[in-house]
Amino acid sequence: MTDTQQAKADQLMNAQIAWIIAQLDKKTLTKIVREEVDLAFKAAKTLTLNEVVSVDTVKATARRYAIDMDISGAIPELIGEIADRLYNHPGHDKNSFEDLISDQEVAELLDVALEMKALRQRLISEIGGSPLTLNLISDMLYRGIQGFINQGTNMAGSIPGASSLLKLGKSAVSKAAPGLEKSAESSIKKYIAHNTRSIIRQSEKRLEKTIESGEFRQAVLDFWDEIKEQKVASLRRYVTRDELEDAMVTGLEAWKQFRATRYFGNLLDAGVDFFFQKYGETSLDKLVKEMGVTKKMVSDEIMHYAPQAIDALNEKGLIEAALRRRLTPFWHADSTLALL
Repeated sequence: MTDTQQAKADQLMNAQIAWIIAQLDKKTLTKIVREEVDLAFKAAKTLTLNEVVSVDTVKATARRYAIDMDISGAIPELIGEIADRLYNHPGHDKNSFEDLISDQEVAELLDVALEMKALRQRLISEIGGSPLTLNLISDMLYRGIQGFINQGTNMAGSIPGASSLLKLGKSAVSKAAPGLEKSAESSIKKYIAHNTRSIIRQSEKRLEKTIESGEFRQAVLDFWDEIKEQKVASLRRYVTRDELEDAMVTGLEAWKQFRATRYFGNLLDAGVDFFFQKYGETSLDKLVKEMGVTKKMVSDEIMHYAPQAIDALNEKGLIEAALRRRLTPFWHADSTLALL
């Protein structure tokens, strides 16, 4: 290797670097990107998914990011800040519910939900048969009866002598049979509970009939008509900023727990397996077309981000530095210098 060879190699490398950087001009880059994307799509016709990547590789990647990747401790804090911005966003005061979803979309979503007959019937049955529902309705009925009796006592007070007669009767019963009142209360509650089951079963049938006849659907649509013109900000009356943050943080914690389960991992693997079973032998160009990706979309997205990023890197000399790191070993190699 001589100094002349070295100098010539450096000159050639400098010229090459300058040429490459000149190609990054927006107008030239646009032409290059379109040409390369076009060539990439043509090459994609000759390759299948199974040829360029394996199902196990994709599974490993999916698990790495969906399951194994640690969620930074800064995320909960970020969620709090996002919740604050979302809660206080001025757009809530400008947009109504009908600006976000149309009458037709509401009706279609409602129809989809109501068509899930088996799920609907199970939910109605489970809620109606719940001990909590039974106790709640029984308690409401008992308190209603109790209130009616008390109201009758108060009404009796307006009738001369009736109030005294009721008090005398109550006192006599208490003396004659201590605990009878409590026993009667218990019996009444048992009677109500027994009949409540029948009432609930009848109510379930009525509700199902109401749904089948379309009355329930119309009631929901009527409710939508009442609220659709309200601003989204009206929800602030029911949900505070802290409650929104708590819901988002709780959702994150639930996701962290769920993604760590074997069940989620199996679902993830099943999804990848199905994708490869369906598209494994499909050419890449057909695959990206089925995903709705076109050459123009790819080119436009590259040019949407690349020029600004390239200008920033070039301004700081980072592109030239990177090119010198990659090209210097080639131009200074003995095999290259021997050609000069």
